[in-house]
Amino acid sequence: METYFVLRMVIAAGALILPATLLLWVALDSGVSMMGSLSAFYYSPARSLFVGILVAIGVALVAYRGYTRGENALLNGAGVLSIVVALVPTGDSSLPGLTVAGAVHAVAAVGFFVLAALSIFFYGQETLGSLSDPDQQRRYRAVYRVLAVLVVAFPAAAVLVAWVVGPSVALFAGEAAALYAFAAFWLVKTYELSQSHSELRIV
Repeated sequence: METYFVLRMVIAAGALILPATLLLWVALDSGVSMMGSLSAFYYSPARSLFVGILVAIGVALVAYRGYTRGENALLNGAGVLSIVVALVPTGDSSLPGLTVAGAVHAVAAVGFFVLAALSIFFYGQETLGSLSDPDQQRRYRAVYRVLAVLVVAFPAAAVLVAWVVGPSVALFAGEAAALYAFAAFWLVKTYELSQSHSELRIV
């Protein structure tokens, strides 16, 4: 249905636009410095952009309905956590120590990527039975599994690099790459649904 198509596009577009627009802002505004993570832009003039896009993604994930209750639960959880990430700021790098808000933000960010990956890995293939070509089904299944792994592997690798070499833009790059993998799933899923004509079976 058109409503679900729009929600998928909101999710995909938001994930694609957020890192790119933050980088563009840094390039065009000398008053905005490059940050070590997406979340650190909360403490910059780009705060409204960061918060607005993440809230939009979260609302779209909560509004979207999948094929099973399990998928809905994971998407709802990821959506809520996206909103928490947007509204509860990460720790201010200029201040020492870990705050309660910073801890909540970190847990929510990790939880978002984990739930997003689980929803793709376990439920991305739910509509593939409507495709008549077994080889096509296998290709889509492989793509979805790879994207699910990348959604968690990119930020995890970035955190490891940042822990080993110290603060850098590695975390920003890892988070951005994970969001692009997440967006790629929704774009591929939309194309797959156009082929399988499964849209009307969404609960």
